[in-house]
Amino acid sequence: MLYKSFLKKGTLTGVLFFCSLHALAQNWQDPQWLRLGDYRETLFGYESEADDQSFFASTEGKYNPEKELQALIKSVESQDSDPKKNVFCRFPARVRWLKKHRSIPEPIVECKEYETFVNRLAAKSVSVVFSSYYLNNPGSSFGHTFIRLGKQSYSERNQDSSSTELLDTGINYGALTGDANPVLFAIGGLTGFFSGNYNAIPYYYKVREYNDFETRDLWSYQLDLTQDEIDLMVDHIWELGHTRFDYYFLTENCSYHVLSILEAARPSLKLHRHMPRLYTIPSETLKALEAEKLVKKITFRASSSTQFYHQLNLLKKSERQSVTDLVYDHKEVVEADPVKKALIYDTAISLVDYKFAKEILKGEEKAQGIKRPLLVARSKIPVRSQELDYSDKLKSPPHLGHGQKRLMITGVNQEGKTLADFEWRFAFHDYLDNSIGYPPATKMEVVKAIYRTDGYNHQLRDFSFIDVVTLGKWDIFNKVSSWKVKLGQWQSRRDQMDLSTQGMQAGYGISSQFSFISPYVLAHGEASYVSEKYHQGKFAYGADAGFIFDFTDSLKFQSALEWRAYPWDDSRFFNEIRYSERKFGVGAYQQTYLIDGVQDLGLRVMFYF
Repeated sequence: MLYKSFLKKGTLTGVLFFCSLHALAQNWQDPQWLRLGDYRETLFGYESEADDQSFFASTEGKYNPEKELQALIKSVESQDSDPKKNVFCRFPARVRWLKKHRSIPEPIVECKEYETFVNRLAAKSVSVVFSSYYLNNPGSSFGHTFIRLGKQSYSERNQDSSSTELLDTGINYGALTGDANPVLFAIGGLTGFFSGNYNAIPYYYKVREYNDFETRDLWSYQLDLTQDEIDLMVDHIWELGHTRFDYYFLTENCSYHVLSILEAARPSLKLHRHMPRLYTIPSETLKALEAEKLVKKITFRASSSTQFYHQLNLLKKSERQSVTDLVYDHKEVVEADPVKKALIYDTAISLVDYKFAKEILKGEEKAQGIKRPLLVARSKIPVRSQELDYSDKLKSPPHLGHGQKRLMITGVNQEGKTLADFEWRFAFHDYLDNSIGYPPATKMEVVKAIYRTDGYNHQLRDFSFIDVVTLGKWDIFNKVSSWKVKLGQWQSRRDQMDLSTQGMQAGYGISSQFSFISPYVLAHGEASYVSEKYHQGKFAYGADAGFIFDFTDSLKFQSALEWRAYPWDDSRFFNEIRYSERKFGVGAYQQTYLIDGVQDLGLRVMFYF
């Protein structure tokens, strides 16, 4: 009987041991476990996107999530007495996950650094913040996203009039580029040369950087997450903050990793499935949040320039002059109406904040000397500052923008000859596309090709790696220059022929932006090689001038003249009118080559993806 009892107990122990191993084998394939380890399935198994051994409990953890789980369990059962090495302090998110699947012992050490981090964040809400496009920095040309962890829940903040989001915490992922110049940044960003890491900084620093210094608007997408999911997210961010990743500008960038954090917090999310395979653009990640029904509310925080021009538009022409007189000539305002007078001073103060943001932060006396008297004079006007209405902005948040990719089909009549153009654009936007969610008076196209045929002959008319035109706002308050650059292939006109030409074009000039008209003038220069028939290099100079009419977000019109000189003139005059929605558009264009009078007329249809 004793033998039989022992046999039964041994059999039971073996069965339990077998079941434990079987459960373990199943657990390592759990989607949340894989996401907490930043694992991605490859042709040969799994690989974590984390590139530092400190992120793993196992020496084989980067490529083997099963052994990583085994090592984690072993570390929990035989804990290290050093808090820096103890698994509870190093991997709190993975330990939290493990508790859901099996009982584990209590920690034998106090994780003071981790607890300080959690208490400092005190996260009760989560938002994804989109910082609008900033073409003066190649790394931010497509915008930027980061996570904001709120110290209050949304309901608490709505009920507490004294609360402020500035005390929240921003979780940012970015490349460690050092002093890399734009060329090195482009090469390194495309090849994974730079490392990327996470950092947690007070939100008011991000507001100062984006809103004030770079004059970029901020959009906050408040997310519908439970407190348990938020707590797990904070633990996961703690783990990520101690490792590094290879940074890829087009794929594994800031927005990509924001989505990865959210998927780790809630395993049912499939945010990456909504993204293109070859690139990750910040505005596209916002569409993924909406597609997964994760967004509760969207809020808008105006940049210093947006606030200033919003106030300026509330003033008459004479009152705008008073703003200039206050800031630059230190003249008193003679306006009798206290409401208008208050608005004039508020606008003047906003102008100083806009133009001298860095100088004010550094405490430079010149900037302080301009702002201080304005604040003193404003305090003597017993009128509340007018609350600014940005409802128009909230009607066109960035996630409502058109698709980045575009297919354009054009039927062309050239002097009685019927042609067809097929254009494919990989990304991003031009100034005749629908402008909802995109910067005004800006063109940025990446990898675009135009193919022309008459049914018998075929020609690659245009292929550009990058084609950028940004028309700055030049007025009495702001002197922002306009510029353009294009690298690729285009057509030069000579002897009544279109000749394939490869090279680089650049331009610099000025533009102004009125209510719906943007006139511009740019000096033009190019270095190129005519690869067809003449096979010769050329340097050309010239000028571009034109108007862009913004009738509505959808209806645009451009009229332009391009003049080129040396070694021959291939100038043209063209008009184009376009109506475009988020997924579809139509348009018409006309262009005349001034050198020989040949004219193209075309009708276009566009599809956005």
